Amino acid sequence: MDTPGFITPPPGLVPPRDDTDTRTERMPRRGASLPVFNAPPAPAAQTPPVSRTWFVVLPTGARIPVNGSLLVGRNPVRFEPWAGAELLPVDDPVRSVSKTHAVIEVVGDGIRVTDLHSTNGVSVLDASGAAAPLIPGAATPVAAGAAVLFGSYRVQLIVA
Repeated sequence: MDTPGFITPPPGLVPPRDDTDTRTERMPRRGASLPVFNAPPAPAAQTPPVSRTWFVVLPTGARIPVNGSLLVGRNPVRFEPWAGAELLPVDDPVRSVSKTHAVIEVVGDGIRVTDLHSTNGVSVLDASGAAAPLIPGAATPVAAGAAVLFGSYRVQLIVA
């Protein structure tokens, strides 16, 4: 019976009641003991993963490192969700590149490209040179060494 203000005793110990004598009685031990928590073993020391650096190689041969997110365009501007992205303005004399054309992002060990609903689109060239257009707004993983077209402006994504 629960009584207000009464504290439950530890297992095996019953306090005296008002209507009995003042002796404390020990209860017989139960068959099963309480479960014991054993801490998992400490993980073995692992060697840190080798960090890979991704680069955008421009038509001039310049190698631009990609550290996080990189907004590409003729005159790119930051906006959500890439408010902290780096900017990569490109010189496109034929003006096939939009002001803020695409974003290149390093994710884990890979890299992905998102067409930011540009006028002339983004395409990835396969080994045969055939262009596969990206779906605007969809982040698309790109393989190391792949050539990417922003409009007609060609860059290559490499890892070192």
